Amino acid sequence: MGQSLTWNLGGSGGVGTTGSSLSFTQSGVKVTASAWSYTKGSSNTALEASKLGQYSPGLGVVNNEEDGSSPWHQVDNFGQNDYVLFVFDKLVDITSVKVQASPGPYDQDVSYWVGKIAASTSLDNVTYSGLAALGFGSEQIVLGSSTLNAKTVGIDAPSSGVNAILFGPQRANADGSTDAFKINSITATVVPEPSAALLSLIGACALPVRRRR
Repeated sequence: MGQSLTWNLGGSGGVGTTGSSLSFTQSGVKVTASAWSYTKGSSNTALEASKLGQYSPGLGVVNNEEDGSSPWHQVDNFGQNDYVLFVFDKLVDITSVKVQASPGPYDQDVSYWVGKIAASTSLDNVTYSGLAALGFGSEQIVLGSSTLNAKTVGIDAPSSGVNAILFGPQRANADGSTDAFKINSITATVVPEPSAALLSLIGACALPVRRRR
């Protein structure tokens, strides 16, 4: 079983520039966060880079249709959908993401996608249907309620490991209530890498097979 780690994301960095990112390291494992919103073009037809904000309750997003005034520096679906992309430098089994409306209260329904993607992947001009081609799985939805309290969202990710999660408010906003929150922390279990001894054993077992051919 791998080591379980929690990356706390709150701080006092304020709002960054469009396309900027923040990195967080825990026990030698780094995760890099960047902001994206579904605001591409005059008709909002795809994702594009937004401004990532860091506040004491966690990470927020200011998209290109917002001025950053309160309360629209949260990760929200007021007007257009905001997301934070987290990319790890190791394979992990993501277990939970903690969110909190700040200010609030606001609804806390979420959508997320997990997957294995290239470290250099850009989401610019990517549609929802185009996420699969990058290595993401299907959209997962977790419903919440309107509250000021922090909520821990359980993540359904393969135990074999992923290196990315795109996380934000519920895409369809089915109940019509604005979902808005800051992302306080993310918890994952590091997927153990095969040991040198195990790799040698696998190689040794494969030799007789090759010789018989």
